[in-house]
Amino acid sequence: MMEKTGISKREANKARKRAEIVQVASGMFLEQGYAETTMSAIADTVGGSKATLWAHFASKEELFTAVVDLHVEAFARDVEDVLTGQTFSVPALRRACLRFIDCLLRDNSVMLYRLVVSEGERFPEIKETFYTRGPVKLRCAIADFFATRFDVDEAQQLTQLTMSAVTGYRTDVLLRPDPVGQAQHEAFVDNLLSHSVWPPEKDAA
Repeated sequence: MMEKTGISKREANKARKRAEIVQVASGMFLEQGYAETTMSAIADTVGGSKATLWAHFASKEELFTAVVDLHVEAFARDVEDVLTGQTFSVPALRRACLRFIDCLLRDNSVMLYRLVVSEGERFPEIKETFYTRGPVKLRCAIADFFATRFDVDEAQQLTQLTMSAVTGYRTDVLLRPDPVGQAQHEAFVDNLLSHSVWPPEKDAA
């Protein structure tokens, strides 16, 4: 199997170790925060020598970037699943918004968001990492979806409005003292779409 894939046993072991480090670091960053999580503590939890950790990640910022990528990749797969190959329609946008809300309100997404908001001022590098590797990628996927029916400028504007509405709703939900269920998510999205005025569609090619 190794020969067919071109991956040596050594490379496979290295990849497994890296993935293990990222998983451990993810839990520690989300539970303890960026400032309180040290490379030494991560190395102790993973086990083995600290030199092994430093061989995979040259800094805590680099390791945090890998953690963000881990969560963003899973998030992006779920959202893009309802966007890939789709041409704009209101029902398709409704499905995407509901999936987006579901992903935003998952425990790991909420914990990562709170970490970046709470520590982003002290550590601007983590805010930049999160933004460029998370929201920016998602904006591109949503803009491509809108661009199937609208011109580029309109697609960008619709993307901004959609993301602002949905992330604003996420903030509202997190601040509420009582739980918010699926029926309320759907009511919000239906209300949003029913009050939206869509720009003229671009001419067919």
